[in-house]
Amino acid sequence: MVDPARQHADRVWAARYGVETGAALRFGSLSRRMWQAGAPEALVELAARASRDETRHASRCEDVLHSRQAPVPAPETRLLEYAPLELTPEQRLTYEVVAQSCVSETESMATLVTLLDAATTEFLKGVLHELARDEVAHARLGWGYLAWAKQRMDLAFLVPMLPRMVAGSAGPDLFRPAAAGTDDPALFHAGVVPHSERQRVYLETLEAVVIPGITEHGIDAAPLRDWVDARRAALTTSTAPAGA
Repeated sequence: MVDPARQHADRVWAARYGVETGAALRFGSLSRRMWQAGAPEALVELAARASRDETRHASRCEDVLHSRQAPVPAPETRLLEYAPLELTPEQRLTYEVVAQSCVSETESMATLVTLLDAATTEFLKGVLHELARDEVAHARLGWGYLAWAKQRMDLAFLVPMLPRMVAGSAGPDLFRPAAAGTDDPALFHAGVVPHSERQRVYLETLEAVVIPGITEHGIDAAPLRDWVDARRAALTTSTAPAGA
């Protein structure tokens, strides 16, 4: 008999493998581009180290998939970039660093920390702890880069782009209704956050970490706050009892 929750957990770990292999490419590219832009050597090396970390993370995800007797997908071989083409090279680099480190890595860290207490085996707990520990440093890279970049350029160009950035990081399915097997509380024990909890963690991390962080660096977070408020309102409406 097919277990939708187990299938979902397999898909999530396979997706993580793809994300980690892609992130290794992205951090490697960011390290080279930071060096070309004249960023401090410490940031350049931190990005290079993050690339190596992500390669190791992919190996850990592969170990988990083997332990679950689930297939390992092909690694990501494309260098994916998301910054709008109309931006200047320096602006595009800044967009990519913020998207990767300040948003994606911060959200990943929050997700992994949420899972740590629920892990049922020492093997899985060890994998989650290793990934979470490294994501902290990867997120700090973004904030360190912003502290440097704001002395060199006007970061206001990011303001209207922040909602698009966080929506892209969330993916197309996060704020849709839960599919079969994706909201089962038992998923916690497989190292996967159930759908409704993922929604909560994502929005709370934006509110508690990302928005304060970008505000601290002089970037107006109003459009991003509006985006968060709209997502939260939509979720409240969708879960309200009929006739309420």
